[in-house]
Amino acid sequence: MSTRYSARILPMQTAGTHHFIERTYREGGAFQWIRELLVNALEAGATKVEFGIEWQAAESQGVLRRMVADDGKGMTADQLVEFFNTFGGGGKPIGGAHENFGVGSKTSLLPWNRYGMVVISWVGGDASMIWVARNPDTEEYGLRLEECDDAFGDAAIEGVYDPYDDPEHGCDWATIKPSWIKDHGTVVVLLGNKPSDNTVEGDQSRDEADIKGISSFLNRRMWDVSDDAEVYVDELRTTNRLHWPRSEDVAHGSVEKDGPDQRTNYRKIEGARHYIAYPVSRAKRGHLGAHGTVPLGDGTEIDWYLWEGERPNVHSYAAKTGYIAALYKRELYDVSAHHSTYRLFGITENSVRQLLWLIVRPVFDPEGKRGVYPRTDRSSLLLKGGPSAGGALPISDWAAEFAENMPDEILSVLRSARQGNPGTIEDVHWREKLAERFGARWKLARLRMRQGGAVLVQRAVNGLELLPRIRKSVRRKKPAVPDTPRAHALTRPVTKFAKLNGTVETENVETGIGLPHYRQVRSEDVGQGVLAAWQPNDPDYPQGVVLVNKEHPVLRSVIEHWQSQYADHQSDAIEKDVIDVYGQVAVSKIAHSESFRSVLPSDVIEKQMRSDYALTMSLLGLMAEDHLISTRIGGKYSKKRLAVRHPQKPR
Repeated sequence: MSTRYSARILPMQTAGTHHFIERTYREGGAFQWIRELLVNALEAGATKVEFGIEWQAAESQGVLRRMVADDGKGMTADQLVEFFNTFGGGGKPIGGAHENFGVGSKTSLLPWNRYGMVVISWVGGDASMIWVARNPDTEEYGLRLEECDDAFGDAAIEGVYDPYDDPEHGCDWATIKPSWIKDHGTVVVLLGNKPSDNTVEGDQSRDEADIKGISSFLNRRMWDVSDDAEVYVDELRTTNRLHWPRSEDVAHGSVEKDGPDQRTNYRKIEGARHYIAYPVSRAKRGHLGAHGTVPLGDGTEIDWYLWEGERPNVHSYAAKTGYIAALYKRELYDVSAHHSTYRLFGITENSVRQLLWLIVRPVFDPEGKRGVYPRTDRSSLLLKGGPSAGGALPISDWAAEFAENMPDEILSVLRSARQGNPGTIEDVHWREKLAERFGARWKLARLRMRQGGAVLVQRAVNGLELLPRIRKSVRRKKPAVPDTPRAHALTRPVTKFAKLNGTVETENVETGIGLPHYRQVRSEDVGQGVLAAWQPNDPDYPQGVVLVNKEHPVLRSVIEHWQSQYADHQSDAIEKDVIDVYGQVAVSKIAHSESFRSVLPSDVIEKQMRSDYALTMSLLGLMAEDHLISTRIGGKYSKKRLAVRHPQKPR
């Protein structure tokens, strides 16, 4: 006998939200509030968004506050309360199931606007106003309750008011609406942590004190703005506050004779794609030379853009040189211009990096289990679904496949740049000798799938593949075994990016290691302080290449030491010999590190043991290298210089 019953669920109460808001803000990135306000406006159907300045307080109190306005559909009194005074599911959903559900604007704004942010919204011409602030006693955030003599149309909703004249703060909120907002729109005024704060630049406690910071962020973050919207930023021209404008007429007028330039720049935001391609009419000495798309095996696509000639003088309101980024919903994530990231894609030369953009477009399936979604701080993308769900993008895998299928146009400029560097090593004698001497000791055990194998392993652990990669799809014949999940695991296609759950049968096999190459580069190609760097993917060296920084001060001092021992006409040959020794030693260390793959995850080997600084450190110490140099050049060149004889003292 069973008993049926019904129960009413008492909703969980939310308390201490200020702790979560403050923590989320600390974890977020600089200027994230700009992104949140812009996305909110575009989601509301705005055709114009302006990151402007609230001029009334500038005139009456000399305080420049940032004011963000849009002509979107606006919010009613109820919607204002729901969006700005509800934390969690009550806000307007933005994006898919992994998005922030409206909390992003609150967590990115309130911690540096504790005195408040005023939000005024118009729907059908009717205005509603709220003031969100932090209670200094309880430290909780919420709606500020005003005590005013006037009657308000929305007074029935606690904390919502008709815009009113506020002499205390130097602003008549009723007249703040820009002329271009008609019956629908929203204005947000940022008041900072105290009434005297200048919020025009952003959060002064962060790295946001940049007069072009908002423009720079938007032109680097937004791939393009919208087909139906325009975005503008009213930005200051100087960091000298004595020269900041005190009225809109001064900011948008002409320069007074013999006076300081107090005007602002009213800049239209074009987006990152605009500054990559750049209109030819505005670029006098260069243009976008070539571009295309490289499709990858898992459905990801990489768009590449290669500039030819000199880049336009973009200044600091957009990115002037190349970078690598992931594109998701018209926004760029995981942006990097670092030489180590480019090396993963097979690009070493600084002259090429400066003119090459790689935009990765991961698979996006909003209704399915595959795809990506943004991390809370909106700086990077995470994987959705599969054993690596919640993990970082597989940039290394994508980069390796791109390097294998590098477009001819990029290959051409790479090889042209390398021709200008006489340090490329083509001598294979040393590689044959090294392999002959140590090849047997560098064999390592690998696990290979085999029906009936003695070793049963998990296919993936924490997203790391335990089995060697198989570059092309391989379909195995179905074994004559019972119909079990294990048997099916052995018969499915295994691809480069496949990560299967469950277990598979394997056997241990020994495989030889292909020796990498090495070549000389300049300091600008590998980064400051790096003596040698490992580039696993290179279009000219499928087995990888070690980059030896011929300009490194340690290497230069070793070269000069040995050059001083021999005649001047042998200096160039000695320099080559010294660099050869360091390159061959570095290659042997990379090759030998392969033996760790049986005991360490590949990610640890690549990112830690073979990092720039680990490889640099391994080449310091002089003892082993000096011995090899001495052996190589000892009998190769003419006698050493004679020691300088000091005149004998008279007896």
